[in-house]
Amino acid sequence: MSTAANISPDQIDAVTFEVVAAALTSVAEEMGLVLKRSSYSPIIRDMDDFSCALFTADGDLVAQADYIPAQLGAMSLVVKAIIERWGDEIRDGDAFMCNHPYMGAMHLPDVNVVTPIFIAGRLAGWSGTAAHHIDVGGVNPGSEGPELQDLFGEGVVLPPIRLDIAGVENRDIVDLLTENIRDPLSTISDLRAQRAACRLGYRRVNDLAAQYGNDVVDAVMQRTLDVVETAVRQSLSQLPDGSGEAEGFLDDDGRTGPPTRVHVRASKTGDTLTIDISGSDAQVGGAMNVPWASARAGIVYAVRSLVAPDIGANDGLLRAVDIIAPPGTVLTPLPPAAVSIRHNTCQRFADTLIRAMTDMWPDLAVASSSVSFFCMNIGSTSPTTGRPAVMADVVGGGTGATADSDGIDGVDTYMSNVGVMPAEVVETNYRVRILRNEFMPGSQGLGQFNGGMGIRREYQILGHDQRATFYGEQTNGDFAPCGAAGGHNAQPTTVTIISPDGSQRVVNDKTSTTLAVGTIVRVETAGGGGFGPAEQRDPRQAERDRREGRLAPAPEAS
Repeated sequence: MSTAANISPDQIDAVTFEVVAAALTSVAEEMGLVLKRSSYSPIIRDMDDFSCALFTADGDLVAQADYIPAQLGAMSLVVKAIIERWGDEIRDGDAFMCNHPYMGAMHLPDVNVVTPIFIAGRLAGWSGTAAHHIDVGGVNPGSEGPELQDLFGEGVVLPPIRLDIAGVENRDIVDLLTENIRDPLSTISDLRAQRAACRLGYRRVNDLAAQYGNDVVDAVMQRTLDVVETAVRQSLSQLPDGSGEAEGFLDDDGRTGPPTRVHVRASKTGDTLTIDISGSDAQVGGAMNVPWASARAGIVYAVRSLVAPDIGANDGLLRAVDIIAPPGTVLTPLPPAAVSIRHNTCQRFADTLIRAMTDMWPDLAVASSSVSFFCMNIGSTSPTTGRPAVMADVVGGGTGATADSDGIDGVDTYMSNVGVMPAEVVETNYRVRILRNEFMPGSQGLGQFNGGMGIRREYQILGHDQRATFYGEQTNGDFAPCGAAGGHNAQPTTVTIISPDGSQRVVNDKTSTTLAVGTIVRVETAGGGGFGPAEQRDPRQAERDRREGRLAPAPEAS
């Protein structure tokens, strides 16, 4: 089937291009509203762990709503995998799903649902969603486990398969999933919410084609790619040529092994940027490996953040970037390496990327943000229905300070952007109580501009013993968020288990374990690094810090 436009991109007048291009982005944003409001699980509905996007007929991403940076530029790999696998068998009304990390997806809980967009019988584009599902089977509730050694222990692996066939839900797939996941009501409901968002995208793009013409929509899609490429190349041209490098370390390999090195070398010549990640450690035995879709998204995030923050996100950006990424590293693992905890590595990769690029361009330097990304998965039950219910929660930290502003307190930094789950939602849906949720004075690095504060959060197990997986990074103080331009480093992350008898022990290993009733898990996440010498802080700001209790409490007299 032909997918070529009869109008070249440069034949579209500027006004029509801007209106239609803006409409495509608006469609992606509206898809996000549908998914958020019709989803079943708190991780989607309340924490916004999802993305929505539109693609060309060939699978290039042209418009994406800004929800989760970890999924920027990643979903197009799934669309291309669908096209390669199904080819001429793709039909109007089909809906495809995929979570295979070695076929374009990120990790098994992030399920992609994608539908082809047909206009007048011709494949004209794709409408896609990616959303984190609370459980897709596997060894542990939540389908994650730092200790897991291969993909098969992490859950149900879905290559590009059809959720709908010509507009009819594929009952065989629904039945298979229902029998292999812990909370099928949530997962199947969320898949249907994703499909509804995709169908909205289908209708809205057809509405645009009815108003402006099929060929105009095709040409605008192609031109949006060209515009982003041009903008990135122009921004690169204005920056000095040079090179820089940086390294960062994960606390371990997911299995209490040694620290894992992430290394980036960046160089720029003219209007082309080269990113070399070949110096990173080999893939590891635990689940910290990063599939290519996530590594690619990290590069898109860093380049967009530093080089062209005002442009939209589409695949045109990567045309200006050469990537050196040999297979077999922790950032380019070979199957069937486990990848379920890949986001901790993604966060460290994003920080290292930015430090390598600012090593090349010191005027753009910022202090490091928390990459702790503490996650708590609990196999619980609903206090209202008694049904199995899986909780997945994420706790952010502080962002690094910049050359002209303090960092932000208690947010999900870098490639994340999810919200912490409200205590009321936790306690309504799971047999878990939130005892404390507060900022941590003194967790941030001080400087002329201070980093943002980390978060202290406590979970108490209620009702019955519950299986939990929790993990985070930067528990090793050597790898805490670093300051810039003379600013101080932030404090590391600490995880403490308080037993029902009141005894406490610090557990900084990534852990899957059974927690007895009454057990409390306390996490205290890292803040952001400071920027500039602390003695140069504005006295008025320093007084505000003291007045608002943002500084570490003075030690008690002995």
